[in-house]
Amino acid sequence: MDTPDGHEFAPVTIDQNLVDELMNDVRHEKEDSDGTESLMNLNDVARARLRREKACRPINKVRQEIARGEMAIILGVWETTSKDKVGVPTEWIRRWIGHEMLPDGWRPTHKQGFWDTIQRSKALRMAVEEMRKGADKMATTSAMSPASDSNLKIDERQALLSPSKKSSLCRIF
Repeated sequence: MDTPDGHEFAPVTIDQNLVDELMNDVRHEKEDSDGTESLMNLNDVARARLRREKACRPINKVRQEIARGEMAIILGVWETTSKDKVGVPTEWIRRWIGHEMLPDGWRPTHKQGFWDTIQRSKALRMAVEEMRKGADKMATTSAMSPASDSNLKIDERQALLSPSKKSSLCRIF
């Protein structure tokens, strides 16, 4: 949740609307439609980061790295593989972020090392940078060419990146 103007700290209550927005950043795979659970991967987290950057004032590099590290840890600890995607079950993410609880029945299956966390954090930073470049390039291309069916993805990305409101310090994801 955002820190209100004039306050030093963010509220301690969880804003479920922000949790829902994060869940909406997940791109569902084909197998999700057959009832299997949806997974959030690194690209989904990067997409959420870009969306939040548009809604919030900038945060410093240290806080950016800490936030990337938090998501890198959880992506590594809870990583699951489905037929078409590697990621974390979205319901686990919802429970962790939305209720500050571990998933029911979850048990560690491997060690999450420091080096792996650094590598995932770096990959997350690079994914955000690539998406940002792609969105900028697509916005420029879209402005120079007439609207067509092929521009629907451009319009979708621009809608994703358009700010809904400016606010104080935001969580990175």
